[in-house]
Amino acid sequence: MLTIDALSKSFDKGKNYALDNVTFNLKAGDVCAIVGESGSGKTTLVRLIAGLERPDNGSILLDDKVIASVNKFVQPEKRKIGLVFQEYALFPHLTIFDNILYGISKLKNKKVRAQDMLDLVGLSGMEKRYPHQLSGGQQQRVALARALAPEPSLLILDEPFSNLDAMLRTQLRNEVFEIIKKTEVTVLFVTHDTQDALSVADEILILQKGKVVQKDAAANLYVKPNNLYVASLFGSTIHINKNIQNAFQCPLKETCCHAIRNEKIKVNPSSNNFDCEYITTAEVIKKIELGDSVQLLLKLESGEQLTVMTQATNIEDVIHIGFNSKDILEFNEDAV
Repeated sequence: MLTIDALSKSFDKGKNYALDNVTFNLKAGDVCAIVGESGSGKTTLVRLIAGLERPDNGSILLDDKVIASVNKFVQPEKRKIGLVFQEYALFPHLTIFDNILYGISKLKNKKVRAQDMLDLVGLSGMEKRYPHQLSGGQQQRVALARALAPEPSLLILDEPFSNLDAMLRTQLRNEVFEIIKKTEVTVLFVTHDTQDALSVADEILILQKGKVVQKDAAANLYVKPNNLYVASLFGSTIHINKNIQNAFQCPLKETCCHAIRNEKIKVNPSSNNFDCEYITTAEVIKKIELGDSVQLLLKLESGEQLTVMTQATNIEDVIHIGFNSKDILEFNEDAV
């Protein structure tokens, strides 16, 4: 349904690229999350798809029609793309009903459609209220209703939950995607929160320094990340450098990069009955009680510091830690 082919964009005449030869496809009805650190190219990609920027190279196809390339540019309002921004961008002087009507003013049944959208997002009866009279969650649902009213082929959600506290964000995220699921619209969901991405996306696209480093199902990104960057996005991860290899007496391929997730490191007060292949001792620098578990900041003899989680209660100043070869993540050296 959406095809991005060799898309590139530079803002300094080719010296640096915000997006560099990005290619991927999105199937109709799917939810694809775009994840990456600040400066990875997420916003640039969204602006190019929405028609707020022009590409330097490559093309964008929506429903098999070119909407942007070096030689062709379809105006944003003609792309059948809905947008929900972080700030909601509602008109403060219009009622929420008129906010929804704004984008469908040329439809013959516009009032019926606007009312249907209000019913869909659970705000019927609030037609005459103004944005400032609504909670943040209600404002976001109005923004969603306005974006869905023109029946877009593609809906883009750009960091829609980042301004909300953790509890409200989870609740609202679930509500929003339940609404979206009813419409069967295709979704690009831009987020810096990997938990949001894992919770709702069919696939996740990882951007790093303007390049696609992995596009995969959510479960695969945790189990089979392509590089250390992807691994670190989806869980606390330790790069197994030479010092750590020596400490654990863990022989690994010199041509590869290796890592271990913090939760895969096991803790044992003594080395007796310790079911791990690679074991070393560590000094406990700090203990943080987290309810049913304890977070330990540890220091190895080499000076390396590690953070591990344990449910053990009899933690002394020096403990044994270990891991197994099956839990080691391995990447090509140039994939770090």
